[in-house]
Amino acid sequence: MNKSNFGGIPSVRLTAGMYALRKLACAGLTFLLLSLFMLWVPESGGKPQGWPVTVPYAVYVYGLTASLAADALLRLLPGSSLSRSLIVYGASGLGAGLWLWTEQGGTWWVCGVAGVLVLLLFRATELAADRAPLLLPVFALFAPLLYLLLQ
Repeated sequence: MNKSNFGGIPSVRLTAGMYALRKLACAGLTFLLLSLFMLWVPESGGKPQGWPVTVPYAVYVYGLTASLAADALLRLLPGSSLSRSLIVYGASGLGAGLWLWTEQGGTWWVCGVAGVLVLLLFRATELAADRAPLLLPVFALFAPLLYLLLQ
């Protein structure tokens, strides 16, 4: 029987699983922070006034997709810096906001600015998740479910 020593080579499944868990945790934390902010905003039918979709729909459909696209673009660009990642996430957020505007209607600049703000908040939660990896399952699963149960 041949034994192979894979030493420092990480498992592809483990790396992909941790990436997915991190993205879901960041989406959950972004959703939780936006939902807490929305407690002070007037809403109608579960949507903030003047906004075409609900907060979970905006975060998990548009925000998560735009975050994945921003990560792919950051992988293609050489180097790594915080300012470059914020610019890429901001541009991706603008794209997500305009995508929301074309599909759901509303005012284009409001959707664009909200998309930029949500994606920058998403990036901030990614930076926070890197510092506390043990909380990833909590924000990925339990925090959004708890909020939805309480609402």
